[in-house]
Amino acid sequence: MKSVGIDIGSSQIKVVEIQSGSKGISLSRYFVHDFSVRTNADPVIETIEFLRPLLQDYDPAQTRFCVALRQDQVVVRNKLFPFNDRIKILKTLPMELDEDIPFSIDDSVYDAKIIRLLGAQAEVLACAVPKVHLEKILAVFKDCGIEPDVVSAEGIALANIFERWNEPPQPESSSLGLDLEGLNEPTERELQVVLNIGHSRTLVLAFEKNRLIGLRSLTWGGRNVADAISRKYEMPFAEALKEMELKGFILNSAQEGHFEAKIFSDTIAKSVRELLRDIQLTLLEFKSEYKGIITQIDVTGGFSHLQGLGPFMTQSLEVSVNKIQILERFSQVFFERTDITDSRLGVAIGLAIEGVKKPRNPALNFLKGAYAKQNTQLEAFISQWSLTLKVAIASFIIFTVWALIRENLTLHMVDAAQESLKGMAKTVANLQGPELSERGVKKYIAEKKKVVAELKSLAQIAPMNSALEILKKVNENVPGRSSLKLDIKRLNVDDSQVLLEGYLGSVREVDLLRQSLSHLSSDGKVLVQKSGFPQTAGRTPFSFFLTVDRGVLKK
Repeated sequence: MKSVGIDIGSSQIKVVEIQSGSKGISLSRYFVHDFSVRTNADPVIETIEFLRPLLQDYDPAQTRFCVALRQDQVVVRNKLFPFNDRIKILKTLPMELDEDIPFSIDDSVYDAKIIRLLGAQAEVLACAVPKVHLEKILAVFKDCGIEPDVVSAEGIALANIFERWNEPPQPESSSLGLDLEGLNEPTERELQVVLNIGHSRTLVLAFEKNRLIGLRSLTWGGRNVADAISRKYEMPFAEALKEMELKGFILNSAQEGHFEAKIFSDTIAKSVRELLRDIQLTLLEFKSEYKGIITQIDVTGGFSHLQGLGPFMTQSLEVSVNKIQILERFSQVFFERTDITDSRLGVAIGLAIEGVKKPRNPALNFLKGAYAKQNTQLEAFISQWSLTLKVAIASFIIFTVWALIRENLTLHMVDAAQESLKGMAKTVANLQGPELSERGVKKYIAEKKKVVAELKSLAQIAPMNSALEILKKVNENVPGRSSLKLDIKRLNVDDSQVLLEGYLGSVREVDLLRQSLSHLSSDGKVLVQKSGFPQTAGRTPFSFFLTVDRGVLKK
């Protein structure tokens, strides 16, 4: 199964394709498109023109398309529910978020991500988004010719890089670090923070033991630095952006540089300090809400490869800040790993992972209710085979009508045959009473067939030659008394087999008689057998066996 993550940012579109198999996931390929920096350029049109030909190469039946809403369009709240059933949680979300969201419940779509299970309770990230934002992104992808399978949020998708997304939420015995009996001080939760600094926004993600528990979106990005460079050096924004990406750096207090380098570094540092103030407030909010301490901060995003950014932020935030290598977390990457791709593809990779999640830890998906993806395979099948289906349905109707008519005609013919049979039984067979039935007719027919068979047998044996006629033919084929002295003692005729025994004057006469009888035999053979009569003086016994034609008619 393929999953395609589509991250539409403010300066670029990032598309990542992953393959899911028995050995895990593999990152197959990626595509990047830079938006035009012209003021009259329409990013929506550029998005459609880039994605439409790209996504048409995928088979919708074998691919899941995952997109994200901007994080500043999604409200995320950490909630504790007194039950851990996901269906019940989803049903009660609107009531739980009613006072926490700045828009109407009826105009919003909800979903939730279960973080962990605490006995019968569940810690949940509850999310809500106005329907207008969801409808806008669906309209864009409709123009691209596809229907997304998952519509998530940028921060939730990015968290997949750091979470154990293929495992269900794990139950725990502790209760959010709180001492319910009040005997001890509450235990502090160790939090790890991930910053995704993009072109126009920064995502701040708070993790506890590789679980996302908090999420914020800051309206600061790399374009703020480009604006500062543009104003400082009075150059077009496009040139300032390019200058920042190619040559941007921040010098720390221990580094020395020439005057122009320090001016350039100070310009960037002054703009970054605006971000640091927002991050410090967000970190204080995390510490207060989750009763935790910040142990480390990791940085990614397009702006993260700015030289000297990590040490500068570490000095200001007083927490170790390091750039994280996202692609190093995946063992199967089938494209070139560079610092740029590593820093920019995080959200797109996380979105692609949303498409391969299992029901035990499902993806965050705002396609609910009326926005749920419909099964279009049946509609496509009907559209493709509509003519064939119409012909098949018409043929079925015609066949059904014909079968009913044929059945009615058959029943009518059966009734007519029964009446005709009874009439013929009365007239021909003279059957009456109980015998006037199908059984009686069959009995009458069987008796008549038996009579006919007997008559046929008699007709075959009627012209059969009698035993006397066989004796006559033997007499006609025997030479005269002058040639031999014949004395027949026994003549036995069994069907076509004839046994002739008696006496002759000599052995020569025996041979002469056998030759004469061969003309009478049907196969021209006369078998000489041992005679049962004794030999006397001047007389020789003989015994012949032959087959003759009795004149029986053959079938």
